[in-house]
Amino acid sequence: METEAGGARYLPGAVGVHIGGTVCRAAAGLKARTQRRALEPGEVQRVLGDVERSVREVEPEPRFVVVATPGHVDTRSGSVSAAANLGPEWQGTVPLRELLQERFGCEVEVRNDAEMALQAERRRGGLVAVNDGALITLSTGVGVALLAGGRDQPTELGHSVLQFDGPACTGRPHRGCYESFIGGWALPARYQERHPEFRGTARDIPEDLEFWADCGARLGELIVSLCLLGQPIEVVSLIGMVALGRAHLMIPAVEARVKQEAGLLSTVPRRIRVTPLGEDVAALGALLVARDLLYPFRFA
Repeated sequence: METEAGGARYLPGAVGVHIGGTVCRAAAGLKARTQRRALEPGEVQRVLGDVERSVREVEPEPRFVVVATPGHVDTRSGSVSAAANLGPEWQGTVPLRELLQERFGCEVEVRNDAEMALQAERRRGGLVAVNDGALITLSTGVGVALLAGGRDQPTELGHSVLQFDGPACTGRPHRGCYESFIGGWALPARYQERHPEFRGTARDIPEDLEFWADCGARLGELIVSLCLLGQPIEVVSLIGMVALGRAHLMIPAVEARVKQEAGLLSTVPRRIRVTPLGEDVAALGALLVARDLLYPFRFA
């Protein structure tokens, strides 16, 4: 049983997991030790095998696992659908909770990854003491979760359409959504349109100021659309590998686009910032929820 300075007790068994498009992260312990495993999109059972190995490396005997996943989550049934970034088999409906309960022999909850990241941000990160805000995931996909009056509101606004004749989306039967422009899976193709010789992933795209400013303008459009919902937004927190790696090139264009529309908006964010929690934010949020469910009232 772990302790930390001051004698706080660690009660074992709670695990948070984030199934990402390229990495599976599992977090457990009083100080949220994290295990990261490269995750190639593929068959459901193969991905779940990687999830199980990640979990058991941080907690050999899990008692409550909360899984953060992309796609549309039915929290009542524990199924996930339209999580195409994880592989072709994930485009339909996957009974994720049932499959993982069979592997772990314990309680499993399935939640949207943006919702779990929001939990971490509001309790440990950039949205502490914020009642009205937004969290935008810029990773393999684009996710949006709102904080309204202190309550979480996960959304699918990353798939709202920006340009009807735009690029095709891999996860939805439409074209021109925000994800098809600034999602990590789409960025190499968008960069290649400007530089046909480019070969690589989103992480390989250089610090091309013009390209990233254009991405920032697209992100600014998304923030403007959130403001047009009429809900107050004090702070926007950005998470994910794209945000962590290239936000310094994007945020000036984001702020300029929001400023252009400020006169038409009933609310304008006073701050747009990158999470201080790094790439493990969704796994951390899932761990915090797992602790709450396994040991009510024990953890802050």
